[in-house]
Parts: sequence; C-alpha cells; structure tokens
Amino acid sequence: MLKKISNIKLLVLAFCAFTLQVTSQETKLRLTGMADTPIPGSALNMTYDAKGGPLENIKDINGYVYVFNDYKWEIEDLKMKKNGAFWNVEYTVPKNCAFMAFKFYGNTDNGILTDTGQDTGYILVVFKEPKVKMPGADLAWATFRNKDFNGQFGDYFKDFTINGDATEYWLKKEVSDHGNRFPEFFDTYFKVLKVQKPEKFQELGSRFLGDFTKKITGMPEEVYLKVHNIYLNELKDKTKADSLENVIQKQFPKGAFLRFKAYQKIMPIADAAERNKVITQFLADFPYTVDVPDSQKYFYDNIVKTQFGYYFETTDYKSILAMIPTMNFANLNDAYHQNISKGLYLKVVDPAVIETMAVPVIKQMQQKVNDLSYMQGIYWSPNQATENAKTQLNNELVIQIRMYDMLKKYKEVLETFELLPFQKRYEKASINDIHVRALETLNKPIIEVLKNAARVNALSEDSTNKLKEAYLKEGKKETDFPAYLEKLKKENNSQEKIVLMNPVPAPAIKVETADGKPKQLVLDSGKIIIIDFWATWCGPCKKAFPAMQQLVNNFKEDKQVEVYFISTQETKEGYKKEALAYLKEKELKLDTYFDLVKKGGGTNNESFAKYAAIFKSSGIPRKVVIKNGQIRFTSEGFSGNPGQLVDELTEVINALKNEK
Repeated sequence: MLKKISNIKLLVLAFCAFTLQVTSQETKLRLTGMADTPIPGSALNMTYDAKGGPLENIKDINGYVYVFNDYKWEIEDLKMKKNGAFWNVEYTVPKNCAFMAFKFYGNTDNGILTDTGQDTGYILVVFKEPKVKMPGADLAWATFRNKDFNGQFGDYFKDFTINGDATEYWLKKEVSDHGNRFPEFFDTYFKVLKVQKPEKFQELGSRFLGDFTKKITGMPEEVYLKVHNIYLNELKDKTKADSLENVIQKQFPKGAFLRFKAYQKIMPIADAAERNKVITQFLADFPYTVDVPDSQKYFYDNIVKTQFGYYFETTDYKSILAMIPTMNFANLNDAYHQNISKGLYLKVVDPAVIETMAVPVIKQMQQKVNDLSYMQGIYWSPNQATENAKTQLNNELVIQIRMYDMLKKYKEVLETFELLPFQKRYEKASINDIHVRALETLNKPIIEVLKNAARVNALSEDSTNKLKEAYLKEGKKETDFPAYLEKLKKENNSQEKIVLMNPVPAPAIKVETADGKPKQLVLDSGKIIIIDFWATWCGPCKKAFPAMQQLVNNFKEDKQVEVYFISTQETKEGYKKEALAYLKEKELKLDTYFDLVKKGGGTNNESFAKYAAIFKSSGIPRKVVIKNGQIRFTSEGFSGNPGQLVDELTEVINALKNEK
C-alpha cells in the first residue's frame, strides 16, 4: 500500500492536530457556541453574527451543514432564528456523524453569497468519547481539506487546505483505527495513491487492487462496481474488468450493473415507438424501488420525460393521465415545461386539450412540492430544493393563467392568481393585463391591481391608460398623473440604483441604411448613444419596441442623446423588407439600420459579433449604451415590463450626463 510515513509527515500530523484544536477558536469571530468536542446526539446552540463577513448586509440568512455521516456525505439544514442583530443557530449532531462543516448563505439579485469562515472554516470533528474520534473523522478531515477531493463542497476553502502528505497520513490513520470499514472508502484510498505516487501508480495500484479483490467475496455490489470501475477506467486493465463483470452479473442479476447495461440500450434507439417498448420492458425488469442507488435515479427521471414526451407527441393523452399520479415533482415540472407549456405557446395542441393534462399536473405539483425530488447529492440542502420547487410551481401557475385566459375562463384565472405569492402576481405587465381583463369581465374592481402593478413598474401601455382613467375620474388633473405614477413606483423600496460599467472600448459599428447605403455610426462624439440590437425572428425584441419608442419620444428634443436600432443575426431572404414592414405596421418611428454580412457568412452580424464577444453572449435583444467611444452599460433580454425598461435606460442616460 502507501509507503511508511517519514519524519516530515509526523510534523504534518502535529500541525494538523494543532489546527483541529484551534479551528473553533478562530471561527468564533462570527459563529460562537461551537462545542469543542461534540458527541453524536448532542444539541448545538450557536450564534451567528454576520458583521464583518460577506453576509453583513443581507436581510435573510440561512444555513446548512455538510455532514460526514456513516461514511457518506450528506447535507442538512440549520434551524435559524433572528435575534436582534444576531441569528440563533440550532443543530442536533446525527448519531453516526464524524465531521461537520457549517455554511451560511443569503440570496441577492446578483446571486447567492456565502460565508464559510474562509479560510479557517466553521468545522467540527465529532467524538465518540473524550479523545476518541468517531469512525470516519480522519477520513473526512483528509478529503474535505484537500483541493484534489473537495470540489463537491463549492470552494469551501480557498488557501487554508492540506497537502497530499497530510491527506495520506490522516487516511492511513483511518485505516489503522477503523480497518473493518475499509471497503466503504477503499476507492478514496486508491485516489490518494494516484495523486501521491503517479510514477508508480500502475504498479502499486494493480498490486493494491489485486490484494483487495481477493477479500471482497460476500460484499455489497457497490464494492464490486467500484473495483470494476478502477480496473476499467484507472488501470486500463480490461481483462480483469471483464472477468469481474461476469462475477457481478452472476451474483447480482437484478443489480445496479445490469440495470445500467439495460438503460444504456434505451436512448440510442431512434424509433420512438420501439424505444417506448424497450422502456416498458426496462421498467418491468428493473422497477423503481428504494434499492435503486442515488447515482442511478436519473435513469428513471429520463425515462419518465421520454415516455411523457412520446405520449404527448402521439396524442396518447390517456397514458399521460395514468402517468401523472406516479410522477415526482421534478418530473412533473419537466413534463409541464417541455410539453404542456410548449404545446400551448406553439399552438400545436388545442388549449382545451392542454387543460385536461395541465390541471392534474398542477394539482400533483401542489401536493408534491415538498417531496425533495430536486435534491441532487449535496448540491442543494432540503430547504434549497424545496424553495426551488416552489419557484418552479409559481412559474407554471403563471403559464396556467395564460392558458385560462386563452380559454376565456376568467373565474379560473382569478383563482389561480390567488395561489401565487403576492409579489409574483405583479411581476410581468402581460400577466397584469390578464388579471385586469379577468376582473373587468367579472365586473370586479381593477384599481388595486393597477396600483400594485405600478408599484413594481410592471404596467403595459394599456394598463397605464386605465390607471390614468381611474385617476382622472377622481377629479385629479392629467398634468399631475406622471407625478402620481412616480410616487407609486417609489413605494417599492426594492429598486436598486443602476451601476455603470467600467469603460470598455466600443467596437466600430458599420451598417446599411434602409435604402442600402453604407454608414458608420459615430460613437465618440460626446453624445450618449443607445444601441438596440434586434431581429425579426426575436419575439422579445419586438415586444420591447413600444417601450423603446417611448424612450425615443422622451429624448427626441435632447441633442445629447441618440438611439439606433440595428437589425442583426438575420439569415432568411427579404429580412430587410420584413423588418421595415413590421415597423410601419406597428407605426413605430425608430431609426433602423442593418448589420453587415461578414465575409464568407450568410448572417448579418459583423458588428454585433464584436459586441457578443465582449459580453460572452449572442442573446438579443441587446441594449448597449456608449459615451465617448466607451461602453458604459448593457442589458440582455426583455423583462416584459415596458416601464422598467424605459426607467432603466433613462437612469443610465441621466447618470452619464451627471458624470464629471
């Protein structure tokens, strides 16, 4: 096995032992109350103080803990309660736990921020009794702290890690103290061997695995599979891998290996009907049970998606209805998104037929929102998986509202709105329009919906006019309406200030005018230049045009501001004619140009490609704001809320005007 430890490694041992003792002292800066020698079953009552850390200004903070429990990594949530400026943190140590690493996080508009006490960590080793660590403690310490083995923990540490020698030492200590558990982590031992002895890996690895294989008779299939994988993929010894494969098939005729082999035959089948027959046989031979290892659960997720899609395409809706009650939340959400929603928007299936499937799917999703089917190893904690499920359910409820609107079932529209969290009801202008339409049809008041939509700046032009009508009916002056609207917007305190980019040189933009003449836009005149890259095939581009027309109207007398619309990424014949016809049909007075076709290419994206390279995205609509030849702001996509777009670009323009 691994060679005898040198004096240097003994020094490493002393250092690591020291770090085990001082870790809790160092991390008391923000997490206090960590027991020096926690034992299984003990309750930890800790206090988290975000001050001075990355979560200092986060309002809602949550936490979870990576747990090495019975030689397997798990993830559990922490019970946290706000107590003034601090958070009370409760956690009960699992009965077979050997090691814990706490992590705190908060959601922001720019993603999730985390606090792991870098680079000391909020970590604890668990003791069976004073001075006697739990089985697995040394193994967890060896791998959690080593960059070659801790990738699954989301960069918990930066620099405060241990090297291969220290890992080797703690791993050997685990073997020495708990050799009877060695079959559960021999593959980790093998990985360390590969890292530590790359020049002798083939020789030592073959000897090590040969000795170990002689002792695996009667062990679980998981051990056989790990040995097989090492022979096949690490040592490249196909002969021994094939020999072991024959043993596995005989000893585990309905096990994971043959399940994998059977699954491999499914997806390559091109004929959908034939593939569905093979799937049916697979489910008969390998039904989904608690014995299916976590690593193979995705087989069944993919099979459900494939079957649902097949029945949807072949209009076998009876089979779909039979499947729905057996599906977990994640499967239901995928099926809704990939089939029901798609069929609705592409209008390939009658909305009334869609409804027969959509209603039971949503009902099942509501019942199974807490089933943790979004748990993926230790990537998400249970709370995070559940929050993701709730978000997905809300997204599908919005689609359900659109479906009921198509069907003119306005009672159901309003009932579905009631299922959404308050803020979610008013996120998009188009959904607010449906809300208003349903209320009007049922002779219900609309003013509160209009006000709530205004508060989050999610009013369409039509709804803005309705709000103005209501305002004027109260005897108010039309000239005062803009101020009234701004006042409603300011009631939403969640709006953030625009942050300008650090200047980036703007690539030259060469275009053609509507009559085919070449033109190069002047980007360094001192004016503020707004570029809107769009295409005739881009729905969001065209939906944003009314807002952009409003922006153009607002600044038409401002000599410091110029707005250009550039048609790009077009490939079909006649796109110029189609673009101009669309603008004329919609009575849009926008200064429109056409990107040039690159040499050797059939797409008119010569200028846009340079900007796409800067932003590392070719998505449109793409707004770019330039001043003095420098890019200062950009945004991709359209939220669906015209007021937000106008306000955002107006704020950018004003910020650039006010720059010294």
